[in-house]
Amino acid sequence: MQVSIIYFISLIGFIHVCSSASSPEWTGFYNVDDSCLQAECCCVSEQATITKPNNAELLVTANVAGAPCQAQLNGSTTISVLLPIPQDKNGFQITTNFLGTNNRFTLNADSQYIANVNLDNPKCSGMARRAISNWVGTYSIDDSCNQNDCCCLSEQATISKRSDTQFLVSARVAGVPCQAQLNGSTTIEVPIPVPQDKNGFQITTNFLGTNNRFTLTYDNKYIANVNLQSPRCSGMGRRIDGDNNTASLISSSSILILINAFLFRMICA
Repeated sequence: MQVSIIYFISLIGFIHVCSSASSPEWTGFYNVDDSCLQAECCCVSEQATITKPNNAELLVTANVAGAPCQAQLNGSTTISVLLPIPQDKNGFQITTNFLGTNNRFTLNADSQYIANVNLDNPKCSGMARRAISNWVGTYSIDDSCNQNDCCCLSEQATISKRSDTQFLVSARVAGVPCQAQLNGSTTIEVPIPVPQDKNGFQITTNFLGTNNRFTLTYDNKYIANVNLQSPRCSGMGRRIDGDNNTASLISSSSILILINAFLFRMICA
């Protein structure tokens, strides 16, 4: 029942492309579902990134998996494929060769989903959902930060939304320099700007007196912190609140994808 609801919503989105006045936005990070049959297909897997290297092309960078990949890609598990900027359906659709077969890619009206129908081998079709960053939550901090030399985040950290432009990092700290650096305090509350880099998945900012780069993984489960001035003070946090705020992509059969695409073609033709 849940699969049917998801596909009904998806279909409505694709139908809306026909009359939508919004501009397509293909670039971004996407989580890929597992409907492509890896036993018979070399499938885009897990995550894909679309960038715009020039005004005429898009670059698809992605993980791949599937039995044919070994021979087809000489054992590579990643791809970088250039595609023309889509022109069909007001820029929301393109039919092109992709990994050796003829594929139709359709972006839905609000640019959140991409449906891929493999026209040569339908069981190799799939779908991807745009990854949306969600930093807010509670994280368990690993022990990779060197407490002998650094004032480190320790045990747990919580990120809350302070305003539309700022987050607030509340955490325990530990390490030899903390005594002097924080006047003996064992906790901190530090505001940071809402991340804008990498479509909201990365920020480089001053944190506890040094320049740090924080990167959120596309599944919103981990934050990697690289201290750019003192790498030994780097670390990682793992989400423990169980709320990634990213609805899971539900696996679907190739038949549902084909019905979706067929209805879309009938309505928009």
